[in-house]
Amino acid sequence: MRVSYKWLSEYMPGKLPPPQKLAEILTMHSFEVESVEKIGEDFVLDVKVLPNRAHDCLSHIGIAKESGAILKLKVQSSTFVPSSGRGKFKVKESKKEKIGDFLKVEVKELRLCSRYTARVISGVKVGPSPRWLKERLEVLGQRSINNIVDATNYAMLALGQPTHVFDLDKIKNTNFKFQNTNTKQISNSKTQIPKIVVRKAKEGEKIITLDNQEIKLDESILVIADEAEPLAIAGVKGGKKAEVGADTKNIILESACFDSVSVRRTSKKIGLRTDASARFENGISSVLAPIALDYAASLIQQLAGGEIAKGAIDTNQKVYSPSAVFFNPVSIRKLIGVEISDKEMLDILKRLGFSVKKTVKNNGYLAGVSSERLDIETEADIAEEIVRIYGLEKISASLPEESLTAPKANNEYIFAGKIRNILAGCGFSEAYNRTFISERQAQDFGIDYQKLVTVANPISEEQKYLRPSLVLDLLSNVYENMKHRKEARLFELGSIFVLRENGAISEHANIGGIISYKGESGKNGANLFYELKGAVDMLFEQLGINNVLYKSDISSEYFWHKGRSAFIEIKADGSIIGKIGEINPVLLGKVGIKERAAAFELDFNKLLELAGEKIIYRPISKFPVVERDIAVIVPSSVKVDDVQQVIETAGGELLMDSNLFDIYEENLEAERKSLAFHLIFQSQERTLTDNEINGIIDGLMKAIETEGWEVRK
Repeated sequence: MRVSYKWLSEYMPGKLPPPQKLAEILTMHSFEVESVEKIGEDFVLDVKVLPNRAHDCLSHIGIAKESGAILKLKVQSSTFVPSSGRGKFKVKESKKEKIGDFLKVEVKELRLCSRYTARVISGVKVGPSPRWLKERLEVLGQRSINNIVDATNYAMLALGQPTHVFDLDKIKNTNFKFQNTNTKQISNSKTQIPKIVVRKAKEGEKIITLDNQEIKLDESILVIADEAEPLAIAGVKGGKKAEVGADTKNIILESACFDSVSVRRTSKKIGLRTDASARFENGISSVLAPIALDYAASLIQQLAGGEIAKGAIDTNQKVYSPSAVFFNPVSIRKLIGVEISDKEMLDILKRLGFSVKKTVKNNGYLAGVSSERLDIETEADIAEEIVRIYGLEKISASLPEESLTAPKANNEYIFAGKIRNILAGCGFSEAYNRTFISERQAQDFGIDYQKLVTVANPISEEQKYLRPSLVLDLLSNVYENMKHRKEARLFELGSIFVLRENGAISEHANIGGIISYKGESGKNGANLFYELKGAVDMLFEQLGINNVLYKSDISSEYFWHKGRSAFIEIKADGSIIGKIGEINPVLLGKVGIKERAAAFELDFNKLLELAGEKIIYRPISKFPVVERDIAVIVPSSVKVDDVQQVIETAGGELLMDSNLFDIYEENLEAERKSLAFHLIFQSQERTLTDNEINGIIDGLMKAIETEGWEVRK
């Protein structure tokens, strides 16, 4: 906002510091002053008023009160400025004529126009404004138009409340005529009384604004209208139809309180922002409407003459009652971190226009908030007012004296991060899914609806239930990924929901993973399963979980491939912590996946309980490894784990690792398969010789043959 230093000086004659110094003071205590410019005999301060104070400080009286509170100066009334935001500004009214005889007002949108006030002035003489008024407006960037319009603009700049004037004789759809308007006598002659209507625009209505823009209106826009058509866009811009011109003799002066949201939306929609809309957008106290009305009316009468009809129309039915905020000085001192005496606090608040009264209970005070301050609601607001006037620069910087302790580690968060890193290292990408599934998904997966948690108010049919497994969403992820890629390796750490028999709902954190390949690599489901199992083994190893047993089981769950699923069981306590297996191809077809897929799902909380906190460090051997392969022919019913256990037991301490890399069934006798293992030998103490390794291999072969199996040569 552009502020005239000369104008401010009228409130505090001879007491204001020089313009540059005043700018520094305002910047330190209230608002940033972006520039100080000398224009003629005046200085203009460009004050950056923040939105939370726009309702009372987009005005010269508001900036004057701020300056007075900071400088401990009393703000005096000026020629055309009331000294207080409360009360009425007296005007010289006609003793004979009443406003009700010449104007009616109907507000149809009370929510969008909480207060509408108006006066009628007859016999005005429109002409140029006096030199002092022209200069003051032009210094502030306003163009002088005529004495009537300039008076309303001056009132807005003084008080922050926009007002507007209409030429009463240009209002259509009425037979009303002022008689003998060159004198101060008005008569009605039983003609129809003009009527102002505050309503929403009709679809297709148009208005030509004062700056000759044609605006197309719709039902979302609030307008001021007569009984025929719009006269102004409420809170934004007046219309050309009832413009005050050189031939104007009788005027309607309005001052209203419009809804801030409505004005903002209208201004944005029509692409027109004015000084008035900028003030209404931030909210204005309804108490200011009649004050600004009388202020502007008195100024018009002094500049243009005329007679003000007795009384004013005011649609407001509420009696203003100042709000009060309780505060405790002890709490204030604790909040701002500086010792300010009770006396100084009270003095600051009184300088800001608050009334202060001590309370009997709670050893505090009630601060009566002035009508124009819409931003004061809590004790924290009171503290902010006190500390900014006191001076933030007086508060010394100091480090807190509290003892600092490290926060308690969030094991779940740390553990989840570790799991993500492990699976990412195994080539998996993390997926993020919603916790909802549709009725069709439940049907495709063969899940009983009675066992699902139903959402009370689902936003769509696709989110009717809470998911009982992560695998459902991971399959959908695979389908989308395979549209663009040849493989999918995904995992998710999320929640599943279980409905107990007693009706209770249980939420669990789980970890799910899935692998699928296109082409030839996708045909070998066994390799797919063991690749996934290798990733799970890596997860267990990195988490320090030992004694893991993979126990085959023909699952009754529809989405697992019969005979190819397995439960993962921890030997430490025998509890089941998850499942791993190949997905039922029938289900894959329903989801739209043509390739084979294998998945796992683990209980996050059980893994957290079983994970070892410490991993024993073993240095990397400086001696070379020796690698050998061995193929074992076994009956089809023999488990891979059983064969691997025999190999690792017979291999002894020098066998560092054994990995299954191939399963071969073609060209073998019925119900037999060949399992190929890659063996790695290494010593921490010496280089192993061929004779030593050959001896271990001979022992392995004898152990295998003892089981009735055959070593393929």
